[in-house]
Amino acid sequence: MKASDPPDRARRGLLARLFGSRAERAAARALRARGYRILARNLRTPRGEVDLLAEEGGLLVLVEVKSTQREGAAPPLDRVGPRERERLESAGRWLCAQPAFRGRGFRLDLVAVTLDRGVPIVTIRPDAL
Repeated sequence: MKASDPPDRARRGLLARLFGSRAERAAARALRARGYRILARNLRTPRGEVDLLAEEGGLLVLVEVKSTQREGAAPPLDRVGPRERERLESAGRWLCAQPAFRGRGFRLDLVAVTLDRGVPIVTIRPDAL
């Protein structure tokens, strides 16, 4: 079997989803410890998915979680481009137009999760985007 065969790709995809889910759980724990209230995970809106939707001090916080476990990979905080920022801003505007959140403001936070010998190291950047 070649590395590009479908079973290998499917396995890599499954491992990436499991790792991403672990990183999001670590990010949610760290945010809660800082006083954020987690409202939703993997929230799908017509404007795109939001990794974590939280609230801090009455403000909605859309959180983008970036993670890595490979040495030499680009740092998670360097992997957010303008398209992701636009997607999150659009999702935030859409959410704030909904009856449950009407009239509220929002900000975009970035959380980087790096596994160091299996231990998640979480870096939170409020209003980073």
